[in-house]
Amino acid sequence: MILSELEQRKKVGSNFLRVEFNFSLDNDLLNELFIKPQVTKYDYMYINPKLGDKLIGNQKCIIRKAVSRAVLDDGIEVDIVANEPDMGKDFANRRISRKAEVYKKSDIDLNLYVCYYDNSPIGNCEFMLNDEIAKIEDFDILKKYQRMGFGTSVIKHLLNEANKREIDIVYLITDSEDTAKEMYKKCGFKKAVEKTELFFDLS
Repeated sequence: MILSELEQRKKVGSNFLRVEFNFSLDNDLLNELFIKPQVTKYDYMYINPKLGDKLIGNQKCIIRKAVSRAVLDDGIEVDIVANEPDMGKDFANRRISRKAEVYKKSDIDLNLYVCYYDNSPIGNCEFMLNDEIAKIEDFDILKKYQRMGFGTSVIKHLLNEANKREIDIVYLITDSEDTAKEMYKKCGFKKAVEKTELFFDLS
């Protein structure tokens, strides 16, 4: 299937092909491909929000929902600083600006939370609630403040929010290079399934 799709994409002049599988791929299969892809593995991790009561984070951490313009601006600032090294400042700026328009809409249950230390924004996180399930996404703590309990504080806050809404499951998706994966495990997240993404550069 992959080989035929690669041939088709090359015929029509496509620059890339991205393929996703909801399982782990055998290395023998990858070795048969005439174009070697960039392989990224993602773990779907989940937790019962009631476990949030057991977590202890950094007591000096304050978490605010971005319902005011000031908190939203702080969240935008943190997002740009956190993602600029990988995305470039211009793209990071445009990306969060688009997202900010969504956060402002009251009919969509997608919220931005900002983490503060000494009145300075040091992290942010998206939280999407949907019936009985909630998703944590785009979670960043600035590098200088990592491994100090701030991430755990944010997780605890979000789990407590989910519990108030009688959410059954909170989940997130983390890739194999995500340094926060160990923190998620320590907080009680369990791996559900693995997804594999193949990216073929055809240029």
